[in-house]
Amino acid sequence: MYQNRSIPKHSLLLIFNFFAIAYALSDLGWADTWICQRLGQADLYTDHEWPGCRQLGEAKTYSPLTISPAPKSSQRDNRSPSVGNNDSSGFLQQPQGKKPLPFPEVSLPLPLLSVEQDKVGSITGSWGGFVAHLTVGYKADGKGPEILGDSNLLPVSVHSFHTAVAVAARAVGYDPRYLTVRILVPARLDGPSAGGIFAVGIAAALLDDPIRQDICMSGTIEPDGEIQAVGRLVDKMNACRNLRKTTMIVPDALDNSHLNFTGAERSIQVIEVHTLTEAYSAATGQALRQVPLN
Repeated sequence: MYQNRSIPKHSLLLIFNFFAIAYALSDLGWADTWICQRLGQADLYTDHEWPGCRQLGEAKTYSPLTISPAPKSSQRDNRSPSVGNNDSSGFLQQPQGKKPLPFPEVSLPLPLLSVEQDKVGSITGSWGGFVAHLTVGYKADGKGPEILGDSNLLPVSVHSFHTAVAVAARAVGYDPRYLTVRILVPARLDGPSAGGIFAVGIAAALLDDPIRQDICMSGTIEPDGEIQAVGRLVDKMNACRNLRKTTMIVPDALDNSHLNFTGAERSIQVIEVHTLTEAYSAATGQALRQVPLN
């Protein structure tokens, strides 16, 4: 026979607290971020858990990359624009007394992949794909770079965006003092994994190359131009598919063999890259090169 058993008040309180905590955690932000301190190099921000790295706590703990022109030099750096050298100063210096060529403002859509933090009671967090709008323009007074975002770009992504401006400007040899770079994102974005596509987009705007409409990308950008590992790539592939993309560019720093099988199931080709040069070629079909000078 059915018996009416009431739920004790303390049990109701526990259930209420559980869902309150779950709701609070669900509003904390996007994928977890780890920070890795490296001797003589900029800190590495990654959403992949590396040995010896610590999980990022409060947003104020991150150290932004300094945006400044390189020291004056009597000779122009004639090294390859692959950005493979570890030039921590940030940018190639233009010949003294000359401005880089002005250009019309360029706007590009950038596909971004996001993974939300794990929620209490779930195995994995949710994923999403959305399109950000990148605008790169000429700053005639030479007092840049002027780097602007919106309130949806949270601290670690701000750091990643600044790094992308530095790396892209150096890669194509454009003096960043004459740049205005803006990004508008339609949803909250935190974590470093969009850094690679940020850098590709900025370089593409400066070189006037279109980005392939069938690609998405996930990978951090390093000051030396390397594309570093990120986590949750299978989830991000789901976001890529939701954006109706058929090619996903990923870092080669991890064993991505499982992605090829997953990609085949989802009709997504996986391209592994190690540097901005390789990522740019995969995303645009063009070579990463120097901009023309006066």
